[in-house]
Amino acid sequence: MKKLVLGLILLGLISVSYGQYGVLIDYKKTTWNELKTSKLYVVYEEDGNSNYDKALKEAIVSSWTFSEVEYINYDKYAEIQKDESNFFLLSVDFTKTEGGRNNQNLSYLYLIKGYKKGAKKGDITNFPKLATVQTGENSREAYITLLIKHLNLSINEVMLGKIGSLGDNTRKLNTNRSKIKSKMLYILDSDLNNKIESVSDIKDGYVGKVSVVSKEELSKRIKAGEDVNVFFCARTSSKAFVHVYNAKTGAEYYNHFNLV
Repeated sequence: MKKLVLGLILLGLISVSYGQYGVLIDYKKTTWNELKTSKLYVVYEEDGNSNYDKALKEAIVSSWTFSEVEYINYDKYAEIQKDESNFFLLSVDFTKTEGGRNNQNLSYLYLIKGYKKGAKKGDITNFPKLATVQTGENSREAYITLLIKHLNLSINEVMLGKIGSLGDNTRKLNTNRSKIKSKMLYILDSDLNNKIESVSDIKDGYVGKVSVVSKEELSKRIKAGEDVNVFFCARTSSKAFVHVYNAKTGAEYYNHFNLV
């Protein structure tokens, strides 16, 4: 059973679909050219005072190089969200029922454009969505630098013509999957469970180098930009969305989901 669970999580390195849990929605160079010569408004959740807001700003400062940035609160966002020329990065939490199961506290970072009619706080249903990054429900501060680095890299790859469609993104992921076992793979200790309890359990089904670390240790290695791979799992009550990123480049090596 351990090998089956681990296979679902780590070793199912098959063709992946890059849909709702992927990063880029808009693959047009013109869109990102407009942002590059404009400004990205980063929306704080709690006026910049929460642990998440502080981690987000640190991540933007260290890993976002694509455009100018301004940090704003939700009052300012409410004021300027109707300007269709403005770009925003904000966190959105979803709680929804799907197939009789309650999927709770799944968080995303969305990069959107302004919408002429505006909306209430957190409602971006009608806004043009340009990119999305899954941030999960627990310990997201540990991963935020890595995720911003990945977003910045992905947009630059569109600008360079390396990615121009959903198919390009999928093909790139299928190529990158072979790189997972070439580097140390770090897993957060909170991602272990009653079937996979230790490194020895992981080694029953995974031949690459692997280390289980605390949130603090993982965050430290990500911020240092070490050439290692990072296992990231965002869970709901019914599904687990699995990603593997390289901490040095921000490149994604794996992307999949399975039933919990």
